[in-house]
Amino acid sequence: MASWMVHLRVADRLLMTWDDLDETAFVMGNIAPDSGVPNEDWSCYHPPKAVSHFKTRPEDETFFDVEVFCRKYFNEDVIKDYSRKEYSFFLGYYVHLLTDIRWTKGIYTDLIKSHPKECAEDKKKLIWTAKADWYDLDFLYLEEHPEFRAFGIYENAVNYDNEFMDLFSIDAFENRRQYICCFYRSGDHGDLHRQYRYLNKEQAEQFVLETCEEILKTEDKYYFRQA
Repeated sequence: MASWMVHLRVADRLLMTWDDLDETAFVMGNIAPDSGVPNEDWSCYHPPKAVSHFKTRPEDETFFDVEVFCRKYFNEDVIKDYSRKEYSFFLGYYVHLLTDIRWTKGIYTDLIKSHPKECAEDKKKLIWTAKADWYDLDFLYLEEHPEFRAFGIYENAVNYDNEFMDLFSIDAFENRRQYICCFYRSGDHGDLHRQYRYLNKEQAEQFVLETCEEILKTEDKYYFRQA
């Protein structure tokens, strides 16, 4: 699934169009699905990824059951009673799911297809090797955009309690915010201006742009309204 910085980049671009949202709630919603508590090797989470990402078909890595999410949290009958803050948060959560769908069907699937030998030998190793590129591109983006708005909003959302979903503990979003901010503010990351094998800067930028374009084209389908 997409990295945290990619989710923040998508959120930031959408905020250029959706300027009537609660920005902090929207940004937090864009990271919220990744707020499960991981075990020591990050191989499983509480709640499980299948629950937080509405993956009702474990055998299909590309399937996210957004309709299940919508029925409970984001359909016309539900959102009419939301506050601006609630609407912005759940819109962000929904955007996260849509972004992960495009990432899984595009970047992830292309990775598997493009490296069949490495995948056959050790799929998990291939994915974690590719993630080194994905995360270094995040560090590069932050280096080149030190005033990146969405990250600033996220970084400053101190003690942002979960008052939205019983899937997560009350402090889940704050705990994940602290981890993510420490991760991206950590020290030397080596040569960020190297040649990237698994995903490059231009491909990452194209993914963000195309994802936002796709979401904006389907506003009516996805129950968007003025906040």
